[in-house]
Amino acid sequence: MKTYVNWAILAPGRIANSMAAAMNGVKNDALKNGAITVEKTAGNSINLYAVASRNLEKAQEFADKWNFQKAYGSYEELFEDEEVDAIYIANPHAFHHESVMQALNAGKHVLCEKPAGCSRAQLDKMIELARQKGLFFMEAMWTAFNPCLAEVSKEIATGTIGEIKNIDSRFNNRNPYDPKDRNYAPDLAGGALLDLGIYNIYFSMMMADFSPVTARSSQVRMLDGIDVFNSINLTFENGIITSFQSAMDLPNPEKSHPATIYGTKGYITMENFFMAQKAEVHVYKNIWGSESELVRTIDCPFAVNGYEYELAHATKCILDGKTESDVHTFKKSEDLCTMMDTLRGDWGLKYPWEA
Repeated sequence: MKTYVNWAILAPGRIANSMAAAMNGVKNDALKNGAITVEKTAGNSINLYAVASRNLEKAQEFADKWNFQKAYGSYEELFEDEEVDAIYIANPHAFHHESVMQALNAGKHVLCEKPAGCSRAQLDKMIELARQKGLFFMEAMWTAFNPCLAEVSKEIATGTIGEIKNIDSRFNNRNPYDPKDRNYAPDLAGGALLDLGIYNIYFSMMMADFSPVTARSSQVRMLDGIDVFNSINLTFENGIITSFQSAMDLPNPEKSHPATIYGTKGYITMENFFMAQKAEVHVYKNIWGSESELVRTIDCPFAVNGYEYELAHATKCILDGKTESDVHTFKKSEDLCTMMDTLRGDWGLKYPWEA
């Protein structure tokens, strides 16, 4: 029985550097004192095997920087390498469907950066093929494996802040307008929702214990065929309401991406909710809630940079012969993608290939 996974990275861009750093961290046993909440993966379970780019020089530079054994100047060469066990797909999400399908057809396990599909139709094809091939496939939703958020969920379960009523969050970035930038390009599935708002939705789903959504309302500001700003309200079946914003063209004044979870007895605050490393638990001191007391600080610094937890989980699943994660399941990816499709439908937002 194989005791390690030969990992490869497709498309060595910015986010691929983050994953490569996590791979090296796990390889060097950075997790041995970390607060990993899913499972610990020994360094020898991960082998940094190959990287592929459309440019061989770029691939080789990345391989040298991050200690990969091989570099390829085409994706096709990577797919054809029989020694590759699993591929982390890190190209822009407009190309995920094509790359995932090619990787699965080549017999490779896949960890695909979020969103795995730009639509439910794309995601369904990926999941169906993974099942047919008997291969592991998971959307790389690192928030699902965040140790701090796991502790926040435990704190909620203890009843410290009472019954959850509202979840608020903001993920607003101010990116200079450039019609050639993928963030502003309709043909590359640009816009705030798929790039940023996906985190607001998933975070809310997590904190609402994945209760079904029963109602929604939203507002959107469009620019050249993409959503540059959206404000969304969702009501879950368990009565929790979430309100959030995501934006491409305006900043957060707090210089972070904050979230607050409001309960009947108190509230929990955090910065950069989608990659939280710290949260503060407050309890109301009077009936009006005008005064509160900080009763606990949840402090969970990353062992490396936060990507190590989904990597450790995917590696363990592959070695155990699993084809689906029991943490970020197919259904959770499906529900997430369906919600984004639904919101885009409300806005009349279709990507060029959907028209």
